[in-house]
Amino acid sequence: MKKISLIILITCISITFLLNVAMPEFAGKMKHNISSMNILYSYSVTKTFSEQTHDTIEMASVPSGKTETRDADFRNDVKLEGTPLNIKSVVKEHLNKPQAYKTKEKLTGPEKGFSYRTYYLTKNYDKGRYTVIRTNKITGKEKVYAGTYYEPSTQDPIVKWSRDEK
Repeated sequence: MKKISLIILITCISITFLLNVAMPEFAGKMKHNISSMNILYSYSVTKTFSEQTHDTIEMASVPSGKTETRDADFRNDVKLEGTPLNIKSVVKEHLNKPQAYKTKEKLTGPEKGFSYRTYYLTKNYDKGRYTVIRTNKITGKEKVYAGTYYEPSTQDPIVKWSRDEK
C-alpha cells in the first residue's frame, strides 16, 4: 500500500512539473487547483470561540460649527498567533473572510453646547483557539498544531460611531 501511495505521489509531482515546463499557460490556470489538492496531507480543523475583541480607531475630531470631508479606507483582517507558516492557509480557509470599509464622507461638528464631535470606527473580532490535525496520507502519522485566531465578527465586523464632547 505504501508503494502504491508513493507511486501516486511521484506521478502527481511529475505531472505538475510537466505542466509548468511544457504548458505554462495551462499550468497557470491549474496551479490553484493543483496546489489546493492536498496530495500528501489531510487536515482536520477545529475552532473554539472564546470572546469578542475590538480595535477602535479615531477617524476625526470636528469642532462645533465646522464640516470636514474625509476618506476612510480600513480593513478588518484575520490575525493568527502561534501559527507555523506551513498551516496558515489551512487555518485561514476555516475563518471568516476579511472585511473592507471604504468611503468618502462629510463629517459635521456637534450641536451648540458641545465643543467637538469625534468620529470612530471599531473593528470587531471573534477570538478563539484553533486545533489542526495534519495526517500524512502515506504513513498515517499525525501532527497537532494549535494557536489563537482573530476573525472578523459575523455580526457587525466594522461599526462607525461618534461622540460629542463638551
